[in-house]
Amino acid sequence: HLYWSINGFQVHGQVLINSWIVFLIIILVSIITTRELKIIPEGKQSFIELVTEFIRDIAKTQIGE
Repeated sequence: HLYWSINGFQVHGQVLINSWIVFLIIILVSIITTRELKIIPEGKQSFIELVTEFIRDIAKTQIGE
């Protein structure tokens, strides 16, 4: 396992690296899919709205509204 010590905290390096990769993927997908937004979604925008609503609904059931 890959562990780093940052300011006295022990950090699991693999988790940190994977988290940053996921963050970058989310940011890139967001930038690419929000370039040409339309009132009636088509294609990529429709798919991303579906994914966003799915994640939002899961969060609502876990956290409560």
